[in-house]
Amino acid sequence: MKNKLFSFINILGLTIGLASFLLIALFVFDEMTFDGFHKNADNIYRVVSERTSQEGVKSKYAGAGYLVSKQSLAEFPEIKNTARYATFGRINVGTAVNKNVFYENFSVASPGFLTFFDFKLLQGNRSTALTEPYTAIITEETALKLFHTTNVIGKVLKTDLDNPCKITGVLKNFPSNSHISFNILFSESSMSEEDYQEVNTDWNSGDFTTYFLLDTKADPKKVAAKIKGLVATNHQETATGETNFILQPLKDIHFYSNDIEGDTIIKGNLMYVYVFSAVSFFILLIACFNYINLTTATFNKRSKEIAVRKVTGASKNDLVKQFMSETFLITIISFLMALVLVEIILPYFNSFTGKHLTLGMETDYRIWYGLGALIVCVGFLAGFYPAVFQSGLSPLQLFKSRIIRVNTNFSLRKSLVVIQFTLSIIMIIATIIVYQQMEYVNNTDMGFKKDQLVVIDINSGKVRRAAQTIKTEFSKLPNVQNVTLSSRVPGEWKNIPKVKVVNNIENEDMYFFGIDNNFLTTYQVNLADGRNFSGNEIADSSGILLNETAAKILGITHASEQIVDIQGRKPFKAKVIGIVKDFNFQSLREPLAPMILGFKNNPVMPIDYFTVKVNSTNLEKTFGGMKAILNTIDQDHLFEYHFLDKQWQLFYQQDKIRGSIFLIIAILAILIACLGLFGLATFEANQRIKEIGIRKVLGSSVSEIVTMLSKNFLKRSLMELLKTTY
Repeated sequence: MKNKLFSFINILGLTIGLASFLLIALFVFDEMTFDGFHKNADNIYRVVSERTSQEGVKSKYAGAGYLVSKQSLAEFPEIKNTARYATFGRINVGTAVNKNVFYENFSVASPGFLTFFDFKLLQGNRSTALTEPYTAIITEETALKLFHTTNVIGKVLKTDLDNPCKITGVLKNFPSNSHISFNILFSESSMSEEDYQEVNTDWNSGDFTTYFLLDTKADPKKVAAKIKGLVATNHQETATGETNFILQPLKDIHFYSNDIEGDTIIKGNLMYVYVFSAVSFFILLIACFNYINLTTATFNKRSKEIAVRKVTGASKNDLVKQFMSETFLITIISFLMALVLVEIILPYFNSFTGKHLTLGMETDYRIWYGLGALIVCVGFLAGFYPAVFQSGLSPLQLFKSRIIRVNTNFSLRKSLVVIQFTLSIIMIIATIIVYQQMEYVNNTDMGFKKDQLVVIDINSGKVRRAAQTIKTEFSKLPNVQNVTLSSRVPGEWKNIPKVKVVNNIENEDMYFFGIDNNFLTTYQVNLADGRNFSGNEIADSSGILLNETAAKILGITHASEQIVDIQGRKPFKAKVIGIVKDFNFQSLREPLAPMILGFKNNPVMPIDYFTVKVNSTNLEKTFGGMKAILNTIDQDHLFEYHFLDKQWQLFYQQDKIRGSIFLIIAILAILIACLGLFGLATFEANQRIKEIGIRKVLGSSVSEIVTMLSKNFLKRSLMELLKTTY
């Protein structure tokens, strides 16, 4: 209370440092405990199929055939339990009382899915919820959306399946650190009879995400080898390559799945976790250094108090305890204020990061143990040196107030100021690098134009069959500039299919889009050689366009109807009629890959989207017109659309979040460092009050006085900036 300014600076600095550390610690803990809330998480593994082509090219898929899990459980005693999960397209979902119809993934799971995993079931029986045909479990969020209540056991869902589905369970909404997530989960026996018969002979489709619970003593590599042998015994390998199996630990899925194709989970980045951890310690160190600096700098005010205590019998240990208790008191006050600050910020932080972090009774006990340890560490780090130093001086020195002349004390303060600004500058440089990366993402030439493009999903056979008619009607709308049909779009949020291309030079896997003759115009993709599709379905059906990467691989420099053999679901021979400039159809993290653009009526994949280039004026009227056109063909078809530029931003959403966190941390680090610098500058100015008075009497201006007081601090900061930069 006697030193209000310095107490305020110390408490404010520690509060900001502790609050920043707590937020980042919660974020990092959530990332590091991904999927760890399941009771048997340490012994659960996901099956990854690794397929090697004849040319030695390896590709990984997070899936296996239906029978792999079923037969492995029966054959191998090391496997204690198994679960399957798969998604087969989307279906319409509604209720008898809710007029709204929603598109949901048709996801199915094995009967023991809920007994295998420990997701919190609010209503229903874990053992029987997924056993009967045409039953489903839903999340509480979905229950509220469909029924406006969570008391929905026994209620019925109207779907595209052969029969209505009865709700047999309600799950608590998934935690943000689970790689498994769905809105509705149907029993496997809800599949059509035809599909169910097909999966009962399935050894190698890769359609089912498969999990095994292994015995604690089991070797995952040996079990994977046994699975390979089992599949080889029951399934004839094709001539295209070999399939191996890998058992991926459940806790590794979040961070170590970047090389797995078609995996739609949110993938973490371990490097950022390490960086954020280091940064949180940096900012806490800066706050602690502030405390040390200000405590030692203002020690002269307490020198006589300490001298009297020592003369009247206080030992060094007594004084150390006194100073440490003062430090811990300030640390606890700062910690309580930091908790309040975190509680205020957490809702905004969760909304920003997409997390569900909490700091309360439901918080993991390890967090609270960590916070207790944090208070002890911060209090000790901030208070130990000042306590030992101050208690170690002789009463004579203290009575004479000669501490300011002790060289080691001044050197420490100078070093700590330098370290503070070094750490701050490092974080500023890191923030600039992240900002430059995002600027590159925003400004790089993608090879096509994504602005003002609206992608409309085709979700029914009626609409697909009448697509050309709908396209013509869309084109007549006043604010529509171009319309194209395609099976996939650049920035695709579903899987992009691959085909094997064979000619006398190469045998290569390439991505495949089905398009019409307006695709290049609508997306403004440049034609490098040859011609575009003409629009004549008979003439164009056997033609393909290659991107420059694919043409280079196949040794084609000029499109002259060279014949290539495309091996897909239905193999066909195609002729190369044109070559287009390379364009990015995947995230910029992915290298430019070979791409084939086949005509829309190709045997590989049917069309799945309309892409409409619109004028931004009166969008509501334009969308209303498009919806009306769709409903004339299929009254139940939902008008589901995406703005393509917004969809592309989702690729880099996590990067933007990390960049923003970096920026905020850098600002806070500078703020804390400047608080300390302000305190030291204030102290130095107070020490030189008489000198300043004499200088002003002799004619010094305010600017000269400010320059005199600031130059030492500016000199240190600029010198450290140069050292850090170069």
